[in-house]
Amino acid sequence: MINIQTERLTIRQFVESDLDDYFAIVGDPKNAKAAGFQYAHHKTDAAYLLQTAIKQGMVFAIVETLTQHVIGSVGLYPKIGQNGEQEADAAEIGYVLNRAYWGQGIMTEAAASLIKTVFDQQLLKTIWASFLDDNQRSQRVLENLGFYYVDKFTHSAHAIYQPGKTEIIYRLDRPN
Repeated sequence: MINIQTERLTIRQFVESDLDDYFAIVGDPKNAKAAGFQYAHHKTDAAYLLQTAIKQGMVFAIVETLTQHVIGSVGLYPKIGQNGEQEADAAEIGYVLNRAYWGQGIMTEAAASLIKTVFDQQLLKTIWASFLDDNQRSQRVLENLGFYYVDKFTHSAHAIYQPGKTEIIYRLDRPN
């Protein structure tokens, strides 16, 4: 079980009692848009998303140590290869932060601590990330973490997810 303490944050598994704080994050359309998902219209939607995060195993709550409130989420998701199979030793990082905390270096701090932990424990060799080209905040987070550009593609105008938007792909490799 991963439990990380930084100067300002605790990175831990989600628990059901996180629902109110979680809804404040995933129920905000601006938070959701920045993270690339549809916002939770109702608390029941947030409860479903929270249960999914709890079951994932590698999706963590970002807790502000001072207040003990959940202010975000950072997780590692299976990386699916071109053959449709899960890639060994690779994952995709995803994150969302309550916008009241944007611009304070919190996501960089949280993601850096998680990445260091999984690389130190040799759980992964490569971490992938993507963001929409209009999300400069996410690009800065990834570049501050040492990720580098790999590719980009534009979603079809008929795509269900972000039609017509350009997605940028980055990666980070574990040091030898």
